[in-house]
Amino acid sequence: MLRGSNDAPWDCDLLRRTAYYSPRWHEMLGFEASAEVTDFEAWVSLIHPEDIERVQSTLQRMLLDGTESYEIESRFRHSDGHYLDILSRAFILRDGTGRAIRVSGTNHDLSERKRTELRIHQLAFYDVLTDLPNRRLLVERLGKAIRASDRSGLHGALLFIDLDRFKELNDSLGHDIGDKLLRQVARRFNTCLRETDTVARLGGDEFVILLENLHLERAASALAAERTIQKIRHTLNSAYEIGGRAYYGTSSIGVTLFDGTSGAVEALLKQADLAMYQAKATGRDCFRFFDQSMQAAVDERVSLESDLRDGLERGELLLHYQLQVNRVSGVTGAEVLVRWQHPLRGLVPPAAFIPLAEATGLILPLGQWVLQNACERLAKWACDPELSHLTLAVNVSAHQIHDPGFVERALTIIAN
Repeated sequence: MLRGSNDAPWDCDLLRRTAYYSPRWHEMLGFEASAEVTDFEAWVSLIHPEDIERVQSTLQRMLLDGTESYEIESRFRHSDGHYLDILSRAFILRDGTGRAIRVSGTNHDLSERKRTELRIHQLAFYDVLTDLPNRRLLVERLGKAIRASDRSGLHGALLFIDLDRFKELNDSLGHDIGDKLLRQVARRFNTCLRETDTVARLGGDEFVILLENLHLERAASALAAERTIQKIRHTLNSAYEIGGRAYYGTSSIGVTLFDGTSGAVEALLKQADLAMYQAKATGRDCFRFFDQSMQAAVDERVSLESDLRDGLERGELLLHYQLQVNRVSGVTGAEVLVRWQHPLRGLVPPAAFIPLAEATGLILPLGQWVLQNACERLAKWACDPELSHLTLAVNVSAHQIHDPGFVERALTIIAN
């Protein structure tokens, strides 16, 4: 009835030092099934060497302290050499004096449960594509690293790594090829890092490396982090075999140092991320350390974006017109130039806010406003005999051209 079950009954006579194990127990461990009484010590010898002292001391204590039942988890050696996780549940029979004379119970095979738990843990804490720790596990380990740094005084470093031009590879050769590259990159990290270091994949082509226990001094820690970064860059820049051809890639790396006073985990991740974007802005294939001036620049950018968004709604944008002339006809028209009249910042030039508008998507409503107002101005000039011959040139951002609705909106504005 119990064949195929994960439970195997057994009975141990403590006075005779013999034990009976059901055929199911023999089957679990890959031995020939037998219904005969089996030597107790023979089965004890199958317990994993790392577990046997714990199991024996626990059993000895429970047999002497009046315990009536128990559960013990341990590993038993299968006949083929691997170990099974076994949960032993038992009741202890005692005589009139309280002496333990018999133990009866079952052994339960935990292998399937352990595999399920491992799978759940793998899905929860590891990236499916690369088998590297994911963001959740990284955050957990970084938090522990900060606390450990507070106790030891040793600095650590957080490296934010982004593969340069990975999107181009994905778009040109397909996501399957991109995935192959990501798996190769993940394997390469392990060749240039210590066992105590953590490398995680956040998603896409973004990886984060946690370096712990670098040095007591910040400068020495920065130097140690830089040596590791150079190893990483050398490893990642070597040729990859992708789709039957050699592929050479580079990476942009942002670095931030930390100790026990560095604050929250998310703040450190943000700092390393900012430093990485600074590396990209510098020209890629390089690394940059985070500093407070970088954070100040980001804060200013966020403030400027908020002001620009409000400025569009409040009508703070202005159009200036730069004349266009030729030697024959004189003035032929004008080029439209947008300016921003901020109540506190004053007249803000386009170089200060157009790149921001492009990066945040505000260029679409801004560009539409410019085109709308330029067309209205041109329509007024058309009613003036002295100005009707003039033309207007309006600059259009590449972001506007790539917007699917740009042409239709432009035609609508021009038609009206």
